[in-house]
Amino acid sequence: MKTKIAFCFVAFFQIFLFSCSKNLGYSAVLWGDEKNGLSDGEIVTVLVRSNITHSYIITLPDQSGSAEIPLWQLSEPESKARAQQTAARLLEYAHTFASVKLDGLPIRAEAVNTSKQVYRLREKEIIRILYKGEGVAVTNAQGAMEGEWFRVLTRDGTQGWCFSHNLELYRSEEGGKREEEAIQTDERDEALLKNLQETRWYPLEFMDFIKAKRIDLKRMDEKFGFFLDTKNSVVSILTADENLSWKFGETKAKSGGKILFEGAAVTAQQKGSELTITYMENGKPKNARFCALKEDISLLIQNEKNRRQKEWERITNKSRVFSSSNYGTLSLSLSGTFGWKNFSPLVPEIVSQNARGSGTVGIEYFLSDSLKSSYDGILTFHFTGMEKEVNFLYKITDTGLRLEDAHGSVIKNNVVISRAQSPLVIFFTAKT
Repeated sequence: MKTKIAFCFVAFFQIFLFSCSKNLGYSAVLWGDEKNGLSDGEIVTVLVRSNITHSYIITLPDQSGSAEIPLWQLSEPESKARAQQTAARLLEYAHTFASVKLDGLPIRAEAVNTSKQVYRLREKEIIRILYKGEGVAVTNAQGAMEGEWFRVLTRDGTQGWCFSHNLELYRSEEGGKREEEAIQTDERDEALLKNLQETRWYPLEFMDFIKAKRIDLKRMDEKFGFFLDTKNSVVSILTADENLSWKFGETKAKSGGKILFEGAAVTAQQKGSELTITYMENGKPKNARFCALKEDISLLIQNEKNRRQKEWERITNKSRVFSSSNYGTLSLSLSGTFGWKNFSPLVPEIVSQNARGSGTVGIEYFLSDSLKSSYDGILTFHFTGMEKEVNFLYKITDTGLRLEDAHGSVIKNNVVISRAQSPLVIFFTAKT
């Protein structure tokens, strides 16, 4: 028991020690890892090397987390530039494996038939072909033997040189499994693509808006989503933040429900009703998340527009013109425009010096539950000549309208969480 505790403590201390320092470097994947979605030749960031478990802890390429990978499956950590050179060298024989045809076939330290043997292969053993090298020709009694020298890797991590005369080379996307042995089939690939294309995928944040019953009209639009056009070989993303599209070549299904769009550096992974799209931006992987929804998005948007319109009508029904002895006269129209005369006391702390006394106004944010007892909502003013919006918490009173400056309020996810400290409060009297 003490030994086990000591072992765990050492392992934890080692991980803690390295987690407090910068990463060890970058490595190329030598032998793909299906479980973690790693392909031959991919470059990964290495965080920690454990000599206890003989493994590296890496950051997964899609930034979905970290994983522990055996040392032998990765190249030695080095600079990113050198790792890219290593990956480039592996490119020609990516996904290439070999089945051994001769029991006892040697792997040698150098590409020379008389070099030291570092490993003896078993018949039908599967090895990874890394790259081709220049070596001394192999001969027998009949003369030069047909074949080439390859740098190879075994499943126990042994690397060396093997002459290909007694190797049967083949390609595999499944870590060495032959096509007939692979879990994936063409039928499953087609089913994944068909489901991906036929499902209407919306940004995942739509689900949060629906659950909270707070529809953000700035970020929710029925046109937004992930789209796959197999006819034109285009995959695209349209959200409140992104408008991207990529032309792709072939599609390949990978383990874990992933689909790779070759030529576009885009990967789609579906888990239940959620979809994660991974793509490259400024040389780094970025994720965009989507979901399948049963709700009618266009109806939800329209209902929210109707709610805001009813609340606006409640304000304008009180009066179309409100006046304050200190802060001027505020005129509101049914269409959502405003005029504000003599608002100079608000300049420049709340309203910009460049702002004109007109613009548009509407209800764009929600109140937290804690504020609903004191306020009816929040009005957002867009002054002509002023880029920044101006927000006021409001309350309809018996005599008119009370506005409270909200530029110091905490607003998170389109919800006003708290009031500003010592805010300016304006009392407007409704004109009849």
